Amino acid sequence: MPAFLLTFLTVALAMFAGREAVRTARLAAGGAPLGGLLLAIAGAAVLASAFAAWLAGSLANLVTGDYRSWFVAAALALAALEVALLSTAKTPREPTASIGATALVLLSGIATDASGLLILSLALATGAPALAAAGGALAVIGVLGFAAIAGEDWERMPRRALRWLVVLALTVGAGVVALVGRALF
Repeated sequence: MPAFLLTFLTVALAMFAGREAVRTARLAAGGAPLGGLLLAIAGAAVLASAFAAWLAGSLANLVTGDYRSWFVAAALALAALEVALLSTAKTPREPTASIGATALVLLSGIATDASGLLILSLALATGAPALAAAGGALAVIGVLGFAAIAGEDWERMPRRALRWLVVLALTVGAGVVALVGRALF
């Protein structure tokens, strides 16, 4: 169960201040149908998490011992860098009404951003890829679903302060895992 909880918390933290939440809120504010958007979020989250878990299972024999905790520390540090350095995309002028296109964009965003790497690293470190994938998928669905429901209200959040708070939390987490990671996993 630690794999589920750790993955859920870290992915939710990284997603909350990340680009995909802003993109989802802007799609919802632009008129995307909420039901279809939530369906696209759920499908993309499950597929991206399942892919990360499968990849972790494939890499399990290559990454062993102390390297697993270092992999998690590196994933946390990269997540902090992504949140700090990558800005959100501009609001699309003509957002698509296609749920398939929206799901594809969300899938590629989730699979290639910090959340996908965090799911992969925690699945490797804990040795429970299915639980890590479930925790990651639930976190993505929760945060992006909240962003979709919030829509234009998401823009009212103090995103800059939130981003730096998340960067600090992820950086401290990376340091703690790097220093005492072997005892954690």
